[in-house]
Formats: sequence, C-alpha cells, structure tokens
Amino acid sequence: QFEAVGHDFPLPGEKVPRDRLLAAAEELRARNKAPVFVTLGAEGMIVSDPWTRVPGVRVEEPTDPTGAGDSASAGTALALCSGATPAEAAVVGNLVASITVQQLGTTGVARPDQLPERLALWQRQREEDHP
Repeated sequence: QFEAVGHDFPLPGEKVPRDRLLAAAEELRARNKAPVFVTLGAEGMIVSDPWTRVPGVRVEEPTDPTGAGDSASAGTALALCSGATPAEAAVVGNLVASITVQQLGTTGVARPDQLPERLALWQRQREEDHP
C-alpha cells in the first residue's frame, strides 16, 4: 500500500487512507494496463479486474513479517500462472504469506501441502465474519 502511493518511510501501524489508496491503485491499473495487486499486511489485499478486497488470514502471534510481501507476491504469481483469477490469486498469496509470517527470525517458506489446511482456516474465518 505504501509503494502504491509513493510513501517511502511508513511508521509502524500506519495505513494509507482508503480513498487515496484506491485512487493510486486505479492510476497504476490504467498506466500498466494490467491487473494490480496491493498488499495490506494482515488485512490481505485489494485487487483489480474487478476491484475486490481479499481478506487476509488471521493468525496467532507471535509473527514476523520478514518475507511476507515476497511470499504473497510469489503465491499470487504462481496462482495466476496456473489460471487463477486475480481474486483467487490474491487468496493464494494471502495463504502463503500467512504461513511465512509464523516462521520467526527467518525468511519463511510455505510448502504446497500446507495450503489446504490454511485455506480451510481462511474459509472458516470468512464464515465467522459473515454468518
């Protein structure tokens, strides 16, 4: 979110206002003529084509964000290459990132066999949020 608006040095806990973020994301989409994925940390992602907010996976503390963005990007790109829609790819990216942040003191990794269980957790959380 910070890169999308050109904010180089965010403070811990800082967030980009939604209207500013969406305007920047729309501009990126128009300029690149390609789907846009904006990570929001623990809150997930917003994606274009169509614009959708894809919630993240809530995980227990402690967490370490080292490598989370790279993990989210890798999972998203792999899903897109496999034929996923942008929203589906964002789910995969969020799943991968949620696994890596639970690996403390290292750049975490996510194995393919970890994804089904994490997807089930994400689905349960969505049901809890919208009974």
